[in-house]
Order: sequence, then C-alpha cells, then structure tokens
Amino acid sequence: MRFEHNSEGNFGRNFEGSGGAGRRAFLLCLLVSLAISIAAVAVFDRQNAKDSLLDLTNLVGPTVASLLHGRGLTACTVLLGTPGNPICFHGGRMPIPTLVVAMGVRLVGDHFVPVALLKTLLLLIPLEGAMYFACLRLRFQPRRRGWLTLVLLLAPFGMTAFLADVVNLQVEEGYSYGFLALATAVVLFRGGGGGWLRRDGLGEAAVLGAAVAGLYLSKSSMALAAAVLTVAYLVRARGARVRWVAVVLAMAAPVGWAAYQHHATGRASLGTSIDGFNLRKGNDAIFLLRYPPPPGDTLDRYDSELNAGVHFGDEWSFNDFHQRAAAEFMRTHPGATARGEMRKLEMIFFSVRKFGSSASHGALLGMEVAGMVIFRLLMWAALGMSLAAVLRGWRGMRGDGVIFLLLVSAVALPYVLGFAYTRHVSVLIYPAVLMCCRVLEGPGSRRPGSGERGWESTLRESTLRASRF
Repeated sequence: MRFEHNSEGNFGRNFEGSGGAGRRAFLLCLLVSLAISIAAVAVFDRQNAKDSLLDLTNLVGPTVASLLHGRGLTACTVLLGTPGNPICFHGGRMPIPTLVVAMGVRLVGDHFVPVALLKTLLLLIPLEGAMYFACLRLRFQPRRRGWLTLVLLLAPFGMTAFLADVVNLQVEEGYSYGFLALATAVVLFRGGGGGWLRRDGLGEAAVLGAAVAGLYLSKSSMALAAAVLTVAYLVRARGARVRWVAVVLAMAAPVGWAAYQHHATGRASLGTSIDGFNLRKGNDAIFLLRYPPPPGDTLDRYDSELNAGVHFGDEWSFNDFHQRAAAEFMRTHPGATARGEMRKLEMIFFSVRKFGSSASHGALLGMEVAGMVIFRLLMWAALGMSLAAVLRGWRGMRGDGVIFLLLVSAVALPYVLGFAYTRHVSVLIYPAVLMCCRVLEGPGSRRPGSGERGWESTLRESTLRASRF
C-alpha cells in the first residue's frame, strides 16, 4: 500500500478526489485492528468456551436470561451481598450490554466464543468510526506526521488493558469504549471533509448524537462525559438544525431510560439502582483499608459486610440506604475520605499494574505492564499538551485542550467519588490517542497579530532557553 506525496511532503495531494490518502490510511487501520481483535478473542475468550452466557457476572447473565424469557431487564439475585434477601433489579445495569449479549444468543445460541466475536466486531464499529474521522485529516498533514498518526491510532491494539475492553462481555467498559472514542473524534476532528458526513453538518451531528446516546446507555457513570461532549459539540456546531439533531439524539437516551425506569419501578431515574452501592464501596472505613485490592482480586467478595443486619424491600431502598451511608461517611470522616481519594487518583492516573480483574503472569504480565506504561505516557502527553494549549495559547488548539481536560475530569470524577479499577480508566486510552493526533495536526507557526502559538513554536522556545544554561 503506497502513500504518495508531493514536493511539499503532504499526504494524498496527488490522489484523485477528496481524502484519497485518508481513506487508504483508514483501510489499513481497519484491517490491522480487525485482525488483532479477532486474534484477541481467540486468546482471551477460549478459556471460557464452555461457559454459559447466562452465568456472566455483573448482573449481565441473569438479565440476559430474563430478557430472553420475555421478563425485561430484570435480575432477581442475592449476588450483591444480600444472602436470604433476594432483590429484583429492573434497572441495576444500563441496557446495552444485556441487549448485545441477548442478541448474540438469539443469533448463534448460548456459545461463548461466537457471541464474544460478534460483540467484538459490533462494538468495534464506533471505534472504527473514530479512526475514520482522524484519518480524514491525514491529507492536511506532512508525511512524517501522517505516519506517526497511523502508529498512534493502532498503538492501543498492542495494549492488553485496551484489548480486554475490546473482547470483554461482562463489564460495561467493553461496550462504552468505542462510543467514547467516536464522540471524542467527532468533537476534535470537526469539519475535515468526508462527503455526506460533512456536507451540511447533519450527518456529523447524527453521528455525535448516536455516539453520546450509546455511551450513556452503556454505563451510567459516563453521563457526565456524555454531557461534556454534547455541550462541546453544540458550542462548535454551526446552524440550528445541526444543533437540534445532536441534542434530540443525545437526549433521547436519558429520557428513554428514565421513562423505562418509571414504568418498571415507579421511579424516573437517570442512573441505575446500584449506583448508591458502588458509591458506598468507595466510602466505607473497612473497604478503604482494603483498597486497592491485590492483583487478581476485587472488593466484591466483601459486599455482604455492607448489608449486614439490613433487609431491603426493593432495589431503590437498597440504593438509597447505601447512598445515604456513603454521604454520611464523607461528611463525618473527611480525612479518611481525602486519603481514599488520593489512592483512587493514583490508580486512575499513575498505576502501571492492573487491578480489579484476573491476575496476569509471565510474558502476559510483561506485556500488560509495558502497555500500561505506554498508556500513561500517552495520557500524560495528551494532558500536558492540552494544558499547554490552554495556558500558552496554541493556535487553534485552545478549545481542544479545554475539551480534553474537561473530558478526562468527567470520566475520572465518578471513580474518585466511588472506587476505581484499571478497566474504569482504560476507556481513556483512545481519547488520549486522539488528542495526541489532534496536536500532531496543529499548525506550528505563529499567526500574525494573534499572539497565539503552535506547539512547535513553544517547543523551539523551550529548547532555546535550555541551551542557554
């Protein structure tokens, strides 16, 4: 596959039509990502080949069974630490994981690996969409930056923490990661050509609205991130029709979910009925002593301790009890709360070990740590450049810097208040990559009279200052 360039060293200027080089680059990304993802299903999911999908953890299996038997998104269980007190959860989890697995069972039967493959390919679609938006901009870049962008776009497929999301069936991050990447790409790489997507802006607005809706319906803690991305798009969009399309599609998800909750439980809630329990697990004296759990372990086996001596009549009494207990702990133990939040921040932004899932050993552990180190470097590069863009006025990048900083804060905040595992932050791998790609695309010269500088100007100034010492 050849990428021709002219004497100016730009991608695709000699190809016929708009974005020819970008589409070729996207095809390369598509083929490589699909090949690696299919291989990851074979490696990671073959050990579960004989397991029933109706036994999936995190309420996914019971909810799938209920849906397949016509009883809706219901899971009556004691698995949240209520022995002898089964609770029926109608809104314990957001619906997309259950809907995807149930569709897989309907299509191919209760066979773990085929359904895992179907889920992987289906949920890669929004991620490939994010790649497409980024690749369309390659025609504006010099050749070296273009190749570096391609390397960045494919780098996550060498990280086991990212591939775990790609192939995972039972955790919500395995469904939300692609929607988060797509919505981020639409906001960062706006107006870069692309036929029907860009012609009148309505296609792009529809993609943004659908991505935000999918993000929210995959995981309730992504609601704040969905709001940040929606507002960012509305600020940048031009035209009332474009804004209305994005708003209507984005708002359909929370309105629809609240309506379902009201119909099923009598309470119109934007979250789930276990949000309070998750908040309590991160704000309890005994649990904080055990956080973070050792590699290969979780906090789940201690759930019954939080429910000891209490009987719950329904899912909302369960949720409200733990929400009040968490709020009371934070109010009466500010020091312990602050120390716990510092440990959560360390997990979110600094740790290079995987916590909250099965432990790795040998070569796989080495790959895991190497991938986490690369992720941390990319994350801090994206955060550092975003902050520099805001503070130093990089031309055309200040808004992108603000958006990325707000997005990372919105993703992290629910886990700082609750508790964080590696999988909770792994969804930021691709947004960090996209932000790095956006910086590579940025101009390097000073705009006359604007007082704004590109990242190359800032780097040159820093290098000159250092050389004087």
